[in-house]
Amino acid sequence: MSIRTYEKYPYKTSFEAEVIECDQDHIILDNTIFFPEAGGQCADRGFIEGKKVTDVQEEGDMIIHEIKNHPFHVGDHVHGQIDWDFRFSNMQCHSGEHIFSGIVHKKFGYDNVGFHLGVHEMTVDFNGPISDEALKEIEVEVNKAIYQNKTITCFYPDRKTLETLDYRSKKEIKGDVRLVDIEGYDLCACCAPHVKSTGEIGMMKIISHMNYKGGIRVFLECGIRAFNYIRKDYENAQSLYGMLSANQESLVKHVKNLQDKNSRLESEIRKVQSDALSEKISHCEGESILLFEEQMETAIQREAVNKLKKKATRYAGVFVGNDQRGYRYILSSASLDMKELLDKLVSHKGKGGGSSEMIQGFISCKQEEIKTLID
Repeated sequence: MSIRTYEKYPYKTSFEAEVIECDQDHIILDNTIFFPEAGGQCADRGFIEGKKVTDVQEEGDMIIHEIKNHPFHVGDHVHGQIDWDFRFSNMQCHSGEHIFSGIVHKKFGYDNVGFHLGVHEMTVDFNGPISDEALKEIEVEVNKAIYQNKTITCFYPDRKTLETLDYRSKKEIKGDVRLVDIEGYDLCACCAPHVKSTGEIGMMKIISHMNYKGGIRVFLECGIRAFNYIRKDYENAQSLYGMLSANQESLVKHVKNLQDKNSRLESEIRKVQSDALSEKISHCEGESILLFEEQMETAIQREAVNKLKKKATRYAGVFVGNDQRGYRYILSSASLDMKELLDKLVSHKGKGGGSSEMIQGFISCKQEEIKTLID
């Protein structure tokens, strides 16, 4: 078996070990400080004898280190080094998540039914809804717990003691159970390394949330990751302050004014487009009437087709785009089955759908090709 040195010494950054099994791309050591992908958390990163460890997985009692085309053999003694910044960031995030989940469980009785701590994001899933207001309150409580610098203890209780403890666990665990106790906030089964006290987490920030399987998925960041997220937000806000001549108090008002102005301009543009199109349609006639426009909203495009249909004896259609990009089309007829034309368009670089009365889609043809296809 591989001794999980990271459990007893989570702050250890380097170690010595012996290779006990290996193949071309993998080695198993008699002990390791590399945490494998487990419990929803991604694996540690680092090097063994200068060779990059590209993945770490567990298989039974063994920890398998992936090192592409490594030079090691069974019996070799090796030196390993983890990426400490990455490890500590994961410790901050995982410990922060425990506080968050513990508070949610105490407030609502919800279970943590899913957890993911990856390189770029951390998510936690609960089997019940949480309002926006409640999430804000929980965020404040988590950060208060961080500021209180509560002790975090990881331990294996004996079976008799375990039976007396009220702890959280996402699944039934066979064998020894490792518990993480965050003083006054949470007691949870967990296999991952954690910080020694809540103060080391630094901060916790809720990034976003979404409804998920009848409950909620919350996106969180803790520690240095939370700091980097907030710093990026701050830099973006500073840029907006400069562009809009605004400050923290007036930024939302400035953006709302821009949205209102944009809505008015869009409405005016739609009216101008609609009036110009109505004028153009008034001069159209023929068996198949096809209009080609560079830009047009879909609603106006459909309105135009309905007007043209009353004047065309065969097909009426509006194509939006150009010969280089292709065209978004809507076609209709007062007398013909449109599905036959749709099959024809699809067989000539087109795609779309619709009914026997109206079809719409996209076609990558030049204007003259389209006219030939339809006429």
